[in-house]
Amino acid sequence: MVYSNLKVIPMPKEVVGADENGNYSMVSIPCAVYSERSDWAALCVPSFTEYAKKLHGLEIVSGSGGIQIFFDHTVSSDGYRLEIDEGGAKVYASESEGVYYSLATLLQLMKMDGENIILPMVKIKDAPDCGYRSFMVDLARQWYDFEYVLRYVDLCYLYKLKYLHLHFIDTQSYTLPSAVYPKVSTEGRHYTREQIDYLNHYAMTRGVELIPEIEVPGHAAAMVNAYPEIFANTLIPVESGDADPTAFRTDFKNNIICVGKPGVMDALKKLFVEIIEMFPHSRYLHIGGDEAEINDWDKCVDCRRYMAKHGIGGVHALYTHFTKLATDMVLELGKTPIVWEGFPREGAEEISRDIVVIAWESYYHLAPELLEEGFNIINASWQPMYVTPGLRWTPENIMAWNIYNWQHWWPKSAARLNPIHVQPTKQVLGGMLCAWENTFPKEIKYVRENLAALSARTWNIRRYEDDEQFREKLNAILPLVDKLVGTELK
Repeated sequence: MVYSNLKVIPMPKEVVGADENGNYSMVSIPCAVYSERSDWAALCVPSFTEYAKKLHGLEIVSGSGGIQIFFDHTVSSDGYRLEIDEGGAKVYASESEGVYYSLATLLQLMKMDGENIILPMVKIKDAPDCGYRSFMVDLARQWYDFEYVLRYVDLCYLYKLKYLHLHFIDTQSYTLPSAVYPKVSTEGRHYTREQIDYLNHYAMTRGVELIPEIEVPGHAAAMVNAYPEIFANTLIPVESGDADPTAFRTDFKNNIICVGKPGVMDALKKLFVEIIEMFPHSRYLHIGGDEAEINDWDKCVDCRRYMAKHGIGGVHALYTHFTKLATDMVLELGKTPIVWEGFPREGAEEISRDIVVIAWESYYHLAPELLEEGFNIINASWQPMYVTPGLRWTPENIMAWNIYNWQHWWPKSAARLNPIHVQPTKQVLGGMLCAWENTFPKEIKYVRENLAALSARTWNIRRYEDDEQFREKLNAILPLVDKLVGTELK
C-alpha cells in the first residue's frame, strides 16, 4: 500500500488509476443505483440516497448505468471493491457491511454535475485492519436531544465506524425507559421506547451497530436513589457494628449498588434482559465496571455478611466476584459483555475470557496484564482518545497514536511518564474515541475531526499519511460532515 491523494477517510488499502502526478481522470455517470441483491436494495440503498440528497443535492433513482452493486463471494465480509469507469461505478461485496463502506466512500468522492454524478476513474480494493472501530458518547451526565444521537449515527456511517457506544446510565441519570423498574428512568432525562426503536432501525439501516451501556456496580446513584430498597447499601453506624438505618456516615458515597443484598442480582438481570431486548441488533452489552467506590461495601451490613458467607477476603475480591457474576449473566443471556478496565488482578482468573475489556486509564489493570491473562481488549487510551470539557487532543495527536499504545496525562497513571506499548496481537481488537460530559454543540466541533483520525488509525494500523496530507483530506471532508450535523457549528 502506498499513499493516495484521493480525498477519502479512511484511506483505502489499494488504489489504482492515478497519473504520474497523482491525479485522476473524471467521469460523469447517471444519477441511478442498482443492486443485484434485493435485500441490499432494501437495506443499504435508501440511506445512501438520503445522504446523497443531503450532502450533494443529488436525486438518485433506481436504475442502471450509474452505481451498480454486485455480490462477490471472494470479497471479505467487511471489505469491498469499487471500480469506476465510463460504464459506471461498480461495487462488489459479499456482505452488507462491505456495501455500506463502499457507499460511504462514494459519498466522499462524488460531486454533482447537473443531473449526473462526477467521480474519479479509479479502482479500489479495501477492508479494515481492526474489526472494532467505535465512538462512545456520554448521554447520562449531559442530556442529549434525540436528534443529536441520530447525527452521531450519521458520522459513524460517513467515517466507516462499526460501533456507536451509548453511555446511557451514570451517577446523574438513567436515560433509558424501563417497564420493569419505571422509577429508575430519570424524569425529563430519558428516551422513550419509541425513540429507542427508531434509533435501532436508523442505525441498522446504516450499518452501525449500537452498544448500550448500563453502569454498575459504581456510577449507580440514579439506580440507588430510585430503588434504595433494591440497590442501596445498608450502613453500619459510626458508633457500633450493629445495623441502624438512622445512622449517617459522611464518608459514604451512595453511588455504588449493594452486591450482598438478597435479590439484587435478580433485579440486575431484569434490567439486563430489558436492555438486551431493547437493542435486538446489538451483539454486546456494556455493563460499566470502573471507578467503583468499593470502600462503601466495607461499611455495608449486607456486603459484609455476603463476603463472610462466601469466603470473600475483602472488597477488592468482592469487586472481581461481582464482575464475574454480572458478566456470566450477560453471557448466559447470549450477548458478549464489555467492561471498562476497573476490576483488580486479584481473582481475575474467575472471570470468563469471553468478555471484552476496554483499557483506558492504565491505572487499575494495565493492558499488558490483561493481555497476559488472556483477555481481549479495546484501546481507549485517555490520551489522546478522550474529548472532555477541560481536556482534549487534536487529530494530529491521534494520527501519532496506534492501537498498541497507551498514554495518560494523570500523575497516578502508569502511562504518564512511560507510555505503554504492547506487541501487535489479535487480542487488541481495535480502538475507541470517547466523548464525556459535554453537550453536543460544545463537543461536535472536536468530535467531527477526531473521529476522522480514529477512523484512519483503526482502518489502517500502519500509518501512510503525514499530518499535512491527512489535514488536507480532512479539510475536504469536513464540509460534508457539517451538512450531516446541521447548523450547530454556525
